[in-house]
Amino acid sequence: MKSMKTLLINPPETAEKGGLTVLGLPLGILYLAAVLEKESKDVKIFDSITCTNKLITKDIGNNMIRLGASWERIEEEIRKTEPNIIGVSNHFSSQIDNAIRVARIAKKVNSRIITVVGGPHASCMPEDFLKEECIDFIVMGEGEYAFLELVKRLEKNERIDNIGNLAFRKKGRNIINPVKAIENLDELPFPAYHLTNMENYFNISKDLGRVAVGAVNDRKISVITSRGCPYNCCFCSIHCHMGRKWRAHSSEYVIRHIQYLVAKLRINHISFEDDNLVLDTKRLEEILDGIEKNKIKIAWDTPNGIRADRVNLNLLGRMKKAGCSSIKIGIESGDQHVLDNIVGKNLKLKDVIDVADACKKLDIPLTGFFIIGYPEEKKENIKHTLDFAYMLKRRYYMDSVMTIAMPLIGTKMYETSKEKNYLVEGHNPSEFGSKDSWVIETENFNLDYLRSERNRFYKKIMLLQILQIIGKPSILLRYIHILKNPKNCMQILRYLIKT
Repeated sequence: MKSMKTLLINPPETAEKGGLTVLGLPLGILYLAAVLEKESKDVKIFDSITCTNKLITKDIGNNMIRLGASWERIEEEIRKTEPNIIGVSNHFSSQIDNAIRVARIAKKVNSRIITVVGGPHASCMPEDFLKEECIDFIVMGEGEYAFLELVKRLEKNERIDNIGNLAFRKKGRNIINPVKAIENLDELPFPAYHLTNMENYFNISKDLGRVAVGAVNDRKISVITSRGCPYNCCFCSIHCHMGRKWRAHSSEYVIRHIQYLVAKLRINHISFEDDNLVLDTKRLEEILDGIEKNKIKIAWDTPNGIRADRVNLNLLGRMKKAGCSSIKIGIESGDQHVLDNIVGKNLKLKDVIDVADACKKLDIPLTGFFIIGYPEEKKENIKHTLDFAYMLKRRYYMDSVMTIAMPLIGTKMYETSKEKNYLVEGHNPSEFGSKDSWVIETENFNLDYLRSERNRFYKKIMLLQILQIIGKPSILLRYIHILKNPKNCMQILRYLIKT
């Protein structure tokens, strides 16, 4: 049996010049590597973003920059490692071209290298990658066991055409096998943090100003404790690669993971990146109990947002006691008709107000996520959303993130937009990373209108923020860690001048 050497690569990323750069650990390949190591497989990781202790940026024109290692550096790494298999992570639709280029470089180095791509877009649209001759396999959905099985069978020269979660070409046809989820997440080992340079990650995160409200978080890390989502919001593509069935690590597993991070990596802040952290409130309370019982000193937040209808004053109080430094909630619209009939959120705005009121009483910084520009939305609906978000700021000090609708592939929004010819002509997934790119335009609004309304809203919010700080200076403490970083201050100043 031939032993296969695997190299997992996190490609460079493309971003808008002057925009907010968010750095995240490549958890997907860290889990893959951990599963391979558990089976005694030879595996290495090359993270293009954290291969040095300072973020590398290169101007690539059209107001865009590339973040991370140069293509020459990636080629050098492949030549040095001499892998049999290369796994390439593709987090976002906007990064398709970067993932494909890594595969091309691999084939240039050695045409016999087997190239595999995974990630959300690959799971939703494997055909986009299979048309590229430089890519041999797509791993769809949760890839840990599918990738491991592929490695095992290639080593033994066994048939691979019946591996679940796998897509590939065979005799000119695309073969896309059924996708299944991992039922028992506790079977998975902790991510292979030791295979990437965590100190570089912390240094770059700090340099970027990736700070959380109310926490000294120079050693902050993302953790995912559950997968899947049973809800059916029109804008969300999570079901394409994580499925609709919600599955979670046990509270005991989560506590062990937190203890490991604190002891081994001296982590002082965790971002729970779950799509549904509070779906099972009993499990959440067990996690809170474990943090308190084991006297774990950790701050944490919920950057992906939680559902407002799953928490109350009592639970929020327990969350704060166990280290929760800030909360984000997914609201999506301030118009109940839009929530019920367009978004499909199954959420009442009264629940949002209740959470905002509770967070104000508990002094927990709160941020709400909103989207404007849904298909079939009208200007009056958009006004209701902007007014609702402003009211929440005025009464409860809640911050807002106002996003212009993006029709992600695999979502109901994309299908509706395509059916009604709302997609902007010439839309391209690879442009999705640039500001307000790849949007929809309808008979009710266009992009200029949405930008104008959003800019007007943010300007009103910033003026209100100043008045609130004057009236209650303690509010400023929520933002002190953000304002301490000069880059953040410059971004805010540029935005104020632009609007």
